[in-house]
Amino acid sequence: MPNSRENAILQFLQELTGHQMHGFIVALQGETVAQGYWKPYTAQRPHRLYSVSKSVVSLAVGILAQENKLNLDHRIMDYFPEDVQEHTPELLRQVTLRHMLCMATCYDRAQYTPLDAQDWTRPFFEGVPVHVPGTVFSYDTSATQVLCALVEKLTGQEILAFMEERLFRHIGMTGEKRWLKDGVGVSQGGTGLIMTLPDLCRLAQFCMGDGRGIVSAEYLRAATSWKMDTSERSGPEERFGYGYQFWQTRRGFAMYGLGGQMAICIPETGLCLCTLADLMDESTGVQPIYDAFFRNLGHLEQLPTNAEDAQRLQQKLNSLALDALPHHVQAEPGGEISIFLERKALPFSRICIAPGAVTLTLDDREWVLPYVCGTWVQAEFPRLGEQCLVSGGWKAPGRFQLHAELWETNACGLHLYVVLSGERATVRVQSSFWEVEKGWWGDDWGYIEQS
Repeated sequence: MPNSRENAILQFLQELTGHQMHGFIVALQGETVAQGYWKPYTAQRPHRLYSVSKSVVSLAVGILAQENKLNLDHRIMDYFPEDVQEHTPELLRQVTLRHMLCMATCYDRAQYTPLDAQDWTRPFFEGVPVHVPGTVFSYDTSATQVLCALVEKLTGQEILAFMEERLFRHIGMTGEKRWLKDGVGVSQGGTGLIMTLPDLCRLAQFCMGDGRGIVSAEYLRAATSWKMDTSERSGPEERFGYGYQFWQTRRGFAMYGLGGQMAICIPETGLCLCTLADLMDESTGVQPIYDAFFRNLGHLEQLPTNAEDAQRLQQKLNSLALDALPHHVQAEPGGEISIFLERKALPFSRICIAPGAVTLTLDDREWVLPYVCGTWVQAEFPRLGEQCLVSGGWKAPGRFQLHAELWETNACGLHLYVVLSGERATVRVQSSFWEVEKGWWGDDWGYIEQS
């Protein structure tokens, strides 16, 4: 065990070296012990939280349950009679709100596809059941989407406005917030919340309490406790069970969003860790965060503080920065290199590499991504209209690399590799854009024109 709180946090940060972290806060019994942000991220910058949104939807349902505006044991079809058809399957008719909160619907996956569907709610009522509701756990984001639609239907408000009025402002959540919507204007209940890390930490600490009369203590305890067996999940930390849109962990519970947007909570000691990150393309997912937390911070309340270690920790926090592509000693090729892709496996037809800028041709439009080796520059990502951070350069003779990190409404990255070989080039794209844009993954080749 580390010999001080500060040393424990230093070891925690050391274990996460090499992972694309954006920010963290450690809080104990309502007080912030340490926080840090990997530049250029800051405490004030809102960040997409992905499935942490699900836990917030659960809290909204809890507020309405306390006010007797809904009943967890009522069927979801009772609240959406307009979507009941003569041919609606009986198993679907049996699904209750409690089943949906527990991810125990009649489906084995979400019934909508984010990139293809405009209305994310309706597909839930048109699916084909695969098992009896309430019997097994299957991660079904469409269930959360319908619960979110229900909150907005019963309140006549967007869920963000409702939660701001009923919860957020009362617990000191003052940062910028947004909630993405589907194509018909319903908030993306399972994935669309955007907020700052300090606000996520305030929310996590609220969830470890008694609900302050806003959410009943009974509901909050139930929501953050074991309700469904998840032992068949592939991720080690996902096998401890599930509550009402909250994950169980080896100790306590977690709000868990794609890529490392997390709040890990241990109510018995009042300890929580909140993180922002982009670990989407890592084979082990978010497990490194869980492991680093429990190994180094799990018993933080037992450790003393140390002034010398505190100074070392502050120096470390001041130095945190996203890993940009490093400087390389090899000289860049002179002029511009244009590659005309032949296989047409990627979204763009041409790539032009010039000193300080890469130009991609998509849909007969040219999109310029500026780059600097050793640091990050801001740009607009092609076709998406989203701000991104870009770093790149020639890694070796004939080998170019570029990394773009979305940081506005999404938290995902793209890696572009170009290898020159005579008059031809191979282009490889690896990305975590699967929810944002199709096609940004794979290999292609093309012929080279140099000027």
